[in-house]
Amino acid sequence: MLEENKWTFRRADKQFSLEKWQKTIDLMTELFSAPAGFIVHKTDDVYRIIVSSEQQENPYDAGAELSADDNIFCKKVLRDMAPLYVDHASQDSQWDDSPLVKDGFESYLGVPISWPSGDPFGTFCVMDFKQTHYQQSFLELIEQLRDMVEDDLALLDNFTQMREIAMLDSLTNIYNRRAIDLLCQHKLNISKRLGFDISCLFIDINSFKPLNDTYGHEVGDLALICLADTMKECLRETDIIGRLGGDEFIALLQVQPGDCIDSIADKLNTTFQVNLEKRGIPVTSLSIGSGVIAQPKENFAELLKRADEDMYEKKQASKAAR
Repeated sequence: MLEENKWTFRRADKQFSLEKWQKTIDLMTELFSAPAGFIVHKTDDVYRIIVSSEQQENPYDAGAELSADDNIFCKKVLRDMAPLYVDHASQDSQWDDSPLVKDGFESYLGVPISWPSGDPFGTFCVMDFKQTHYQQSFLELIEQLRDMVEDDLALLDNFTQMREIAMLDSLTNIYNRRAIDLLCQHKLNISKRLGFDISCLFIDINSFKPLNDTYGHEVGDLALICLADTMKECLRETDIIGRLGGDEFIALLQVQPGDCIDSIADKLNTTFQVNLEKRGIPVTSLSIGSGVIAQPKENFAELLKRADEDMYEKKQASKAAR
């Protein structure tokens, strides 16, 4: 799902169109015979204009920001989550210190825009430099136009959720193979450009087949979920973790100064065993192989192959030592 408070329009997206919203705002200002109309997005700190009508007399372009501390009309709309109509602002003392009134605006009609969750997104508004006398039908019109924007937000939110679902393993809720290949190669490309080190862990649950055969697939699934949760617990948020399939997992680590890959692997193994015991799952261990970028042109598939080979060697050595 979209992180609502962090979301903003920074580029075009195929699932929605700022051009469509631009046409909607321009149509509204034409119907209202008004010099300015806006779609405003609220974050913690600012009210940001993401769409602005294109009349020459409009003083605010898209991208303009007003502080959340300012006395502005949109702030009241979102505080009350209700339409606001101010027909003659300079005659209303509550707007004496409004920067918008100081810029010459006399009239404001705005309605709240909501995320699909019901939380406030921002406002859809029309403004004028002169006093206005809008009828009820004008409010109904602006609400209808606002609804079109909310429909687009719902589509965008649905697309984002579907995209996340397509990239997540349904059992463990970490990245699946498709996402791993995409994200890890991207991370490698960034590491080469910025010069930080990358290590790949290839993780396999020891004796997983006997666990499944003896206790059933439900217990096996619980062990897989436990490993995914252990990886989330032990690794950094900047690390990429995923399930390749079966009982094979991967972690792509951004190596920090002082990091010891063997220590990280030991921590994963120990924590996994503790978590299994806490959850009442028969305790087993992990085989963990690792690989680091050996040459600048190495791709993710090659790095993964070396980590897999290292894991296999360690698994065989562990069996031989028993």
